[in-house]
Amino acid sequence: MKKFSKTVLVLLLLGAAGFGAWWWYAGRGGAALGGGKVQYKTAAAAAGEIAQTVTANGSLGAVRTVDVGSEVSGKIVELFADYNSAVTNGQLLARLDDSSYLRTREQCEAELESARADLKLAEANFRRAGELRAADLLSDADYDQTEAALAKARASLRQRSASLDKANVDIAKTLVYSPMDGMVLSRSVDVGQTVAASMTTPVLFTLAKDLRDMRIEAEISEADVGGVAEGQEVVFTVDAYPDSEFTGTVSQVRYEPVTSQNVVNYIAIVDVVNADLKLRPGMTANASVVTAKRTGALRVPNAALRFRPAEGEPVADAAPPAPPAPGASPSAPPAPPAGATPKTVYVLDPATGALRRTPILAGITDGTWTEVLAGLSEGDPVVTGRADAASAAATAPRSGGGSPFMPGPPPRR
Repeated sequence: MKKFSKTVLVLLLLGAAGFGAWWWYAGRGGAALGGGKVQYKTAAAAAGEIAQTVTANGSLGAVRTVDVGSEVSGKIVELFADYNSAVTNGQLLARLDDSSYLRTREQCEAELESARADLKLAEANFRRAGELRAADLLSDADYDQTEAALAKARASLRQRSASLDKANVDIAKTLVYSPMDGMVLSRSVDVGQTVAASMTTPVLFTLAKDLRDMRIEAEISEADVGGVAEGQEVVFTVDAYPDSEFTGTVSQVRYEPVTSQNVVNYIAIVDVVNADLKLRPGMTANASVVTAKRTGALRVPNAALRFRPAEGEPVADAAPPAPPAPGASPSAPPAPPAGATPKTVYVLDPATGALRRTPILAGITDGTWTEVLAGLSEGDPVVTGRADAASAAATAPRSGGGSPFMPGPPPRR
């Protein structure tokens, strides 16, 4: 009985081992080699539109922004513009107290009158000195002194005249005008506030040129800046209108590097038309620069470029090109188009279900589709993945602790 029990136990162990080996082969290798058991997902190569883009971020701003300040000191008496006010070139924005400058002008006027009187007296003395000098009744020294006094009187008159002109200029500067057509973005002063113009000019208003024309200073990474050029289309969104897309055009790509946290970027200026004034200065724009665009291009899903058959799956290579006709001189193969990249896809033969390895020349990609420049024809079924669960399980990686004797699918990592 004991010997019989050992024999039965050995047979059971051998049977379990055989069943486990059969299950492991059927689940891992049999699906790939079982002749038609593997099912594939396919997509037909078809014509469509592809737009290759470069992402960038930047802030919206006015095309031109001007800080309007005061060149003279004084108290703000009146303000004629406020936030969001539309202003025109030459429009009065603010008036400062000019009382002290008016007193200065009166003083300059009095000094000018005194200088005119001194000049008149100096001219009379010089004229009389000339008569006395002609009669040899005045020494050369006295004559020279009267001539110098006349020159000083003339210089003093010009100085007093210039002081009066400066006083008038200071009075005119107490009136602050707009230097351009635009809109008031900010106002930094209130009525009654005193501004002091010493080493720096105090800013009263910040004006922006017509906000119907704006621009984005977009930061382009050094890895992407090579594909960005003037005239390219830009599509962007702002957080204020998440469901709306806006467009612009690259007008400048600056050579100056901008380094932040060891990352080098370059500034691209994007011109934006803001006819409805929905966009505002300071908004963050999430932009995509369209670096290349194809309409009616033959394209395949990017998944087709990532697909690779499992080990042991039968794969045939694409047919080589036909040899030249007898007597014809062999010609060199055409050079690949600029920007083409060699890739490999797998085409499914609908009749036999076999895979055919097919080299292609890939063009631009938008992250979902890739342009095919050569190697495929429209309608070719390219494989994008496996459709049956057995094949997916067969190609799934197994963990080190999986056992072929346990029923069910093998564990995943």
